[in-house]
Parts: sequence; C-alpha cells; structure tokens
Amino acid sequence: MTAPGLPIADPSAPPKRPDSIVLAVQLWFGVVVLQIVAMGAQWNVFKADFKNRLEDFSKERNEPELTANLDVTFVIGMVGVAVALTAVAAVLMWFTYVGYTWARLILGWASAFVTVNLAFSLMALFVDAPTDSKLPDPPSWAMIPGILGGVCAVGALAALMHRDSAAFCRDSATHRSRKRQNGFR
Repeated sequence: MTAPGLPIADPSAPPKRPDSIVLAVQLWFGVVVLQIVAMGAQWNVFKADFKNRLEDFSKERNEPELTANLDVTFVIGMVGVAVALTAVAAVLMWFTYVGYTWARLILGWASAFVTVNLAFSLMALFVDAPTDSKLPDPPSWAMIPGILGGVCAVGALAALMHRDSAAFCRDSATHRSRKRQNGFR
C-alpha cells in the first residue's frame, strides 16, 4: 500500500479512499439530519413569517384568495425545500465519495456556508438587540441541532480540504481517465 498522492503499485487498481473522505461524508450525514431537525424546531417561526409575507403580498395585489390554502402551501413548500436540499447534498456526497474534485469543492463550499451561518447564529445568541418583530420566539432547544450541525460542517470542511482528500480526487480522476477508450468509458 502507498500513501495517497504517491504512485499506485497496480495502475489498474482504483486509488484507496482515505479516511478524510469517509469522515467528511459521514459528517455531512450529520449536517443534513441536524439541519432538518433545526428547521423543524423553528417551524412556527417560518410559518408565521410566511403567513405575514403572504398576507402583505395579498393586500398589495388586492387578491385575498392567495391566502386561501396557506397551511397546505407552507407544508408543501417546506417539505419541498428540505427534500431538494437533501437530494443535492446526497448527490454531492456520493460524487465526493467516489472521488470527483468538483463535488469535493462544492461540498467544501457548502460546509463553509454552514460554518459561517453557525458563527452568525452564535453571535446572535450574545447580542440582545430590541426588535419589533411580530414573529413568535423559537423554542429554546432549537439552537442545539443548528449548533451541532455547524460543528459537523466545520469537521467536514477540514476533512474535505485535507491534502489526502485532494490527492484521492486527483488519483481518482487519473484512474477514470485510464479506463476510457476513445473518449468514452
């Protein structure tokens, strides 16, 4: 066996997947689950915000029928967003796991985004700014899954940007290019 980035003994064998890639994908499972739980914990806040915005839009357009199926529209929208984001994350995790550099970089960017969101959420915990918001307060436990998901994202970002991960993706690209014949697989 050789370390990632060094020539492989058998050129036809696929490169060995490093622990950093496996860890990053496992941490992203945690990010996805914890962010969905955090979204569910703030359900009443999202619903109230959606209701306020839709009522304002309805008054502006003078179309009261827009608010007729508010609950159904909100549930379908939130479930649709959760499913779409989960599907995108799953595809990126799969392509990262098999060694595509573009997926590793996009997943790294997403990890950085969740990390920055964590930093702003933590700052908001310690800043007591008066607001005139009509929105209900989220439950006190709602921050916990968001913070844990952010911590998982920090770990995933470190694992994705590790040199072993970059070497594995580079070696995987080389391995895939050797398997092609006349430009096709």
